[in-house]
Amino acid sequence: MGAIAGVSSSAAGVSATSLLTPVGLGVGGIFVAGVLVLSLAYFDLLDASERDAEDIQLMLLVAIGPLSVTFGGIVTFESIQLIGI
Repeated sequence: MGAIAGVSSSAAGVSATSLLTPVGLGVGGIFVAGVLVLSLAYFDLLDASERDAEDIQLMLLVAIGPLSVTFGGIVTFESIQLIGI
Protein backbone atom coordinates (compact mmCIF):
# COMPACT_ATOMS: atom_id res chain seq x y z
CA MET A 1 0.00 0.00 0.00
CA GLY A 2 2.93 2.35 0.65
CA ALA A 3 4.27 1.85 -2.88
CA ILE A 4 0.96 2.82 -4.43
CA ALA A 5 0.80 6.02 -2.39
CA GLY A 6 4.39 6.83 -3.37
CA VAL A 7 3.65 6.41 -7.07
CA SER A 8 0.51 8.50 -6.99
CA SER A 9 2.19 11.33 -5.11
CA SER A 10 5.12 11.19 -7.51
CA ALA A 11 2.76 11.46 -10.48
CA ALA A 12 0.99 14.40 -8.83
CA GLY A 13 4.33 16.15 -8.34
CA VAL A 14 5.21 15.73 -12.01
CA SER A 15 1.90 17.13 -13.21
CA ALA A 16 2.17 20.12 -10.85
CA THR A 17 5.60 20.90 -12.26
CA SER A 18 4.37 20.67 -15.85
CA LEU A 19 1.54 23.12 -15.10
CA LEU A 20 4.13 25.81 -14.36
CA THR A 21 5.89 25.53 -17.73
CA PRO A 22 4.63 27.58 -20.69
CA VAL A 23 3.48 24.76 -22.97
CA GLY A 24 1.45 26.76 -25.49
CA LEU A 25 3.81 29.70 -25.90
CA GLY A 26 5.44 28.31 -29.05
CA VAL A 27 2.12 27.78 -30.79
CA GLY A 28 0.94 31.28 -29.92
CA GLY A 29 4.22 32.77 -31.09
CA ILE A 30 3.94 31.03 -34.44
CA PHE A 31 0.36 32.25 -34.83
CA VAL A 32 1.27 35.86 -33.96
CA ALA A 33 4.30 35.84 -36.28
CA GLY A 34 2.29 34.36 -39.15
CA VAL A 35 -0.61 36.80 -38.81
CA LEU A 36 1.82 39.71 -38.47
CA VAL A 37 3.74 38.73 -41.62
CA LEU A 38 0.53 38.26 -43.61
CA SER A 39 -0.89 41.57 -42.37
CA LEU A 40 2.31 43.46 -43.21
CA ALA A 41 2.46 41.85 -46.66
CA TYR A 42 -1.17 42.73 -47.37
CA PHE A 43 -0.57 46.28 -46.13
CA ASP A 44 2.41 46.57 -48.48
CA LEU A 45 0.33 45.29 -51.40
CA LEU A 46 -2.45 47.79 -50.64
CA ASP A 47 0.09 50.57 -50.42
CA ALA A 48 1.54 49.68 -53.83
CA SER A 49 -1.81 49.37 -55.57
CA GLU A 50 -3.36 52.22 -57.48
CA ARG A 51 -6.74 51.70 -55.84
CA ASP A 52 -7.65 54.03 -52.99
CA ALA A 53 -8.17 51.83 -49.92
CA GLU A 54 -7.48 54.13 -46.98
CA ASP A 55 -10.11 52.55 -44.75
CA ILE A 56 -8.62 49.07 -45.22
CA GLN A 57 -5.11 50.42 -44.58
CA LEU A 58 -6.30 52.07 -41.37
CA MET A 59 -7.93 48.83 -40.24
CA LEU A 60 -4.70 46.94 -40.94
CA LEU A 61 -2.65 49.49 -39.01
CA VAL A 62 -4.98 49.13 -36.04
CA ALA A 63 -4.50 45.34 -36.18
CA ILE A 64 -0.73 45.46 -36.83
CA GLY A 65 0.00 47.62 -33.77
CA PRO A 66 -1.04 45.14 -31.05
CA LEU A 67 0.40 42.23 -33.04
CA SER A 68 3.77 43.98 -33.19
CA VAL A 69 3.74 44.63 -29.45
CA THR A 70 2.78 41.01 -28.77
CA PHE A 71 5.49 39.71 -31.09
CA GLY A 72 8.06 41.95 -29.42
CA GLY A 73 6.98 40.69 -26.00
CA ILE A 74 7.28 37.07 -27.08
CA VAL A 75 10.76 37.65 -28.53
CA THR A 76 11.83 39.49 -25.36
CA PHE A 77 10.43 36.78 -23.07
CA GLU A 78 12.07 33.99 -25.08
CA SER A 79 15.40 35.88 -25.15
CA ILE A 80 15.35 36.43 -21.41
CA GLN A 81 14.47 32.79 -20.88
CA LEU A 82 17.31 31.72 -23.19
CA ILE A 83 20.00 33.73 -21.45
CA GLY A 84 18.64 32.77 -18.03
CA ILE A 85 18.04 36.08 -16.27
